[in-house]
Amino acid sequence: MGHGRTVFRLLLFGALGALLVALGARLSKEILNRRGREGRVTAKDVERAREVADAYDSEFIELDRTVLPGISIRS
Repeated sequence: MGHGRTVFRLLLFGALGALLVALGARLSKEILNRRGREGRVTAKDVERAREVADAYDSEFIELDRTVLPGISIRS
């Protein structure tokens, strides 16, 4: 009966090892896919970036330095 227990343990450790390898492979694939997607730029991404830049430019307020309190250009 000692051999049956040894075989069971070998099968159990083999199954756990296979499970860990599968999980590690899946995790590494997801990490690599995320890094790969970061480099891809689509037309939609460019359009969105332009919209954000236009919105930023429209909200930009240029201040005249001569009217700011406490700042004197003449000095």
